[in-house]
Amino acid sequence: MTRKAPADAAETTGTVLSIKDLTIDAGPVDEPLRLVDGFSLEVGAGERVALVGESGSGKSVTARAVLRLDPGFRLNGSIRLAGQEVLKLKPNELTRIRGRKVGMVFQDPLSSLNPLMTIGAQVMEPLLINGVGKKEAQHRAEAVLDELGVVNAAQRMKAYPHEFSGGMRQRVVLAMALIADPALLIADEPTTALDVRVQEQVLSLLDRVSCDRGLAVLLITHDLGTVAGFANRVAVMYAGRKVQEDSVDRLFGDPAHPYTRGLLDAVPRMDRVVHRLTTIPGAPPHPGARPTGCAFHPRCPKAMDKCKVDIPVLAPAPAGGLVACHLYDGELS
Repeated sequence: MTRKAPADAAETTGTVLSIKDLTIDAGPVDEPLRLVDGFSLEVGAGERVALVGESGSGKSVTARAVLRLDPGFRLNGSIRLAGQEVLKLKPNELTRIRGRKVGMVFQDPLSSLNPLMTIGAQVMEPLLINGVGKKEAQHRAEAVLDELGVVNAAQRMKAYPHEFSGGMRQRVVLAMALIADPALLIADEPTTALDVRVQEQVLSLLDRVSCDRGLAVLLITHDLGTVAGFANRVAVMYAGRKVQEDSVDRLFGDPAHPYTRGLLDAVPRMDRVVHRLTTIPGAPPHPGARPTGCAFHPRCPKAMDKCKVDIPVLAPAPAGGLVACHLYDGELS
């Protein structure tokens, strides 16, 4: 099944999520480990934005920062949800926005669920925490499970996670994220732990639900095939920094950054015979050992001497979008 991305972001109104100059540090204060460096991104109402990159690029830690799920990390910059500054919220205030303003779906549904609690209790929990009565919470839990294709939802509410398949557990986790009617859904590698057939089912479900509810979605993934059929816009991260941002069509048709080109070239193709898959040489750097200059230069086929010294600035690319690459010095407007 081919999914079709929704209308262009220009047709949406309002900014649901605004991240500006976000830095995330771990480790000792006097010797910080910089995990994310100067990251900015906006997601409009009803828009779908994908955040892509290899493992260790900073995607998931950035997504988790939106809800401040890692208390041991030090966050600086700005994260605003519907105009509210998240980095200034107190713990009790954070509890009120988790689920109500933002829902989150994690990689492995089994590890996201409590094996000792019934499915119903876990789906109802976000409502009960926010003061909704038990009878109303139960009614809404049954409704959202039914919406997500859980057959005999009222009966399955009494079941435990081990009694559900991987795909059905992901539907339950999605129900937990949606039950409080958030404006933004963050899906962090939501299909990684599932087989290909179930992946397609979950993505189709996410596609339908986000359209029906007018949800803004931030999709964290390394699967560019998923991005092509789901997102409006793509941001590419490498070594904790954003290196490109563009519309799906333009990024896939003419990727400006060599790293983006490498990611796309590594995707298996069905329209041609491929005897050997293309790979990006080397591996992403550890956050504590980033190269000087452009962090991608040791792996880049187009690296110049300047790339080894100066960090490229993210700026408007000649063909549109944003790119951080010295190849365009003198061309960027």
